[in-house]
Amino acid sequence: MLEIIIGIYAGICWLIFKKFKLLPWNFISKVIVYSLPIFGTIFLILSLNYYCPITSDIRVINRSVDINPQILGRVKKVYVTTNQEVKKGDTLFTLDPEIYIQELKSLEARLKSSESNLASGNENLNAAYSNVSSLQSQLDLANKRVEQYTKLVAGGAANRFDLEQAQANANDLQNRLNSARSQAQGIQVNLAASYEGENAGLAELKAKIAQAKWNLEQTVVLAPADGTIPNVSINEGAILSAFKSAFVLIKKEQSVIGLFAQNELEAVQPGDEVELALRTEPGKIIKARLDFVIDATSQGLLNNAGGMLGGSVAGLPDTSRPYPEYEGKLAAKFIVDDPNTVLTTGARGDATLYSQHMKAMHIVRKVMIRINSKLNYIIPKLH
Repeated sequence: MLEIIIGIYAGICWLIFKKFKLLPWNFISKVIVYSLPIFGTIFLILSLNYYCPITSDIRVINRSVDINPQILGRVKKVYVTTNQEVKKGDTLFTLDPEIYIQELKSLEARLKSSESNLASGNENLNAAYSNVSSLQSQLDLANKRVEQYTKLVAGGAANRFDLEQAQANANDLQNRLNSARSQAQGIQVNLAASYEGENAGLAELKAKIAQAKWNLEQTVVLAPADGTIPNVSINEGAILSAFKSAFVLIKKEQSVIGLFAQNELEAVQPGDEVELALRTEPGKIIKARLDFVIDATSQGLLNNAGGMLGGSVAGLPDTSRPYPEYEGKLAAKFIVDDPNTVLTTGARGDATLYSQHMKAMHIVRKVMIRINSKLNYIIPKLH
């Protein structure tokens, strides 16, 4: 564009000073003629870069989601193919559910049995306490007999064998009583143990059943969002482990990001007009708006140890380098005006921002971005 302006200026000067000789071609006119384009070009370039910043580093970004099962299983059926568009909730593939069905049935049977045992638990507890009471009465009687035989043996009215027999009987009853008390206490503890107001054993089984039902649901893998499956790399019969990626889903939502020098975005505001010229869309200008500017780079972030972070951090530009250090660029996000526009993921190109100042200069940038768009038709290869 500058070349065109300078060419037009040179043509006007030739007409004024050479063709029609409207002004004399002397020292003063030469100084003026040669100075104007120099200072005018400097002013124009500086003004354009400040009020209408342009960048050749933009990229179209789609977020991706790893599709992976939450459980171990064998692939039973695959419902999608390569490059197929899917909607949120569509079935992508299923795993063989038989093992999880059997696990659920087993747990449900155990729950029924435990509920039945709990229902008869109070009866068992009453029977245990009755047994303890009966044994206690028998033990009291046996102890009295031991006392009686002890007195009789001391008076010579009974033999020692009868005393020893009574003592053995009392000891046996004492052991049986201790065992009965332990049994009754165990039944009472089992009945009294609870979790959130429910018997602990039943609560544990119900939790396992809920987990088994969740595992069974995970045998059907659904699309988490609208998008496209670029490559289906699994087939029926394959064994997939938990959290192992089966394939990738590219989400439909797109973002266009442009990288600018740190002092280029002072005059622009969110909502300002943006024009994009992508290499995948030669000759076409895509209208957009500035959404926001990420006012940070990875060079300004510290980790917990107080050290500088290098590389890409949370999506910020990777501009951290050893000395000499390059200036980190600021990322600006654009919103395409037409929500139905689908751009090539990873497309690169040029972008121009138009601030609300010096609007007369916008025409220069508009011509430049359109020339760049036309140049995208050219493929400079020698083979």
